[in-house]
Amino acid sequence: MPASFLADADTLQQKTMKAGFIGRASAIFHISKIVIYNDDDPRVSNQTAEAKLLSTLLQYMETPQYLRKMLFPMRGELRYAGLLPPLRTPHHPLGDEKTKQGDHREAAVLSSSENRSILELGLPKKGVLNERLRVGERVTIKLGKLVGNEIEVELVSRADVSEYWGYEVKLSGNLADALKEANADYVVGTSRYGQNLYEAVNAIKNSNPGSMAVVLGGPYAGLLEICKRQGIDAKELFDVVVNTIPNQGTATVRTEEALVATLALLNVLLGG
Repeated sequence: MPASFLADADTLQQKTMKAGFIGRASAIFHISKIVIYNDDDPRVSNQTAEAKLLSTLLQYMETPQYLRKMLFPMRGELRYAGLLPPLRTPHHPLGDEKTKQGDHREAAVLSSSENRSILELGLPKKGVLNERLRVGERVTIKLGKLVGNEIEVELVSRADVSEYWGYEVKLSGNLADALKEANADYVVGTSRYGQNLYEAVNAIKNSNPGSMAVVLGGPYAGLLEICKRQGIDAKELFDVVVNTIPNQGTATVRTEEALVATLALLNVLLGG
């Protein structure tokens, strides 16, 4: 995602709603990482601030509700956080979900001593781990047995959870740096000047990528213009550049609209 994504929204309220659209779309299509890159648009006065705002809103949205007050102290950027739609992903359980031994949950460290940490689980009982962790750290855990007034827990990796477990958000430099951060097997650029996606599907399938990055342009400049501005050869950076909305009926397609169209088509044509 380009750092300028929110720049065409006039108010914090509008920016928050735009970010919410991206967060929901990312969760629907099982996006594991969102990398925000600096697109150097001269029409955006402070790209760093815009990128940090988008990152904060997306991270807040991805955090389970029961950890938000602890991990996100009150700040101005979250004034309209109530407008962000709920993700309802498996790691955002309702009160009666993910409460049994063997279930996974997200947790945060409340206190820690030399060989013991107390964790907030979003449950009536706190979690306990016989290991020292950093206070305020967010971790993924597996619920163990109840011992007294505490639940024994085990640290696990997100990759070990069989369900979709949300996305992480990263800030990067230019577009080339962002793709290094994404570290994907196959890179798909999006542009109205790209080839029809149906024509590219066989090549993508034949590559059999384990992971894929989808790159989007900004509200003021398309992806190929951004590449030119940053002195990047698109042919070297992308495995393919596709147009997922051929014969568009509007003069422009917004970044969030291109995101949903592209992810939906890739999801269907590549088998989910």
